[in-house]
Amino acid sequence: MSKLNGVNVSMLGSLAENYKKHPEEAITSFASTVKWKDGFYSEAEVGDYKPVPMDEPEWLSGTGKGPNPVELLLSALGGCVGVGFIATASGMGIKVQSLEVDVTGEIDLNVFFGLKEGNPGFDEINVRFNVDSDADEAQVQQLIAKAIEISPVKNTIERNVKVTSSYTLNS
Repeated sequence: MSKLNGVNVSMLGSLAENYKKHPEEAITSFASTVKWKDGFYSEAEVGDYKPVPMDEPEWLSGTGKGPNPVELLLSALGGCVGVGFIATASGMGIKVQSLEVDVTGEIDLNVFFGLKEGNPGFDEINVRFNVDSDADEAQVQQLIAKAIEISPVKNTIERNVKVTSSYTLNS
């Protein structure tokens, strides 16, 4: 087992080789169940992990018990591109001492409150990588470009992804 940056590079290589031979095995499902608790407070249940709290800040009538959903979206993007950066660096044999990904964006709450027409979501999201690595500048730029290119979260945000809904009425 060869590890670099805490990543089992051999395992990833074996997975990639297996997926070349059996591409159908690479199709993976993910799921989350969000349970409303009170006010704007909810908890996301994901796998066997501790529930992830979600709330709105007090200035937006929440209780501030956790990050709000758009902050979690930004965090998901930062985490996803971070995984891509570390996976790519590890595959290239590049040691990373530290990586921070700052993700920011603005939302116009006038649209959310119905006070004007427009996009209630982000029009632009900015991602800034803070890197301490053995890589030179050209390699860091290459790692960032690849991390952005292969990020499932970034690609989901940028595409028109069909979102369907259904319901069960418990009475």
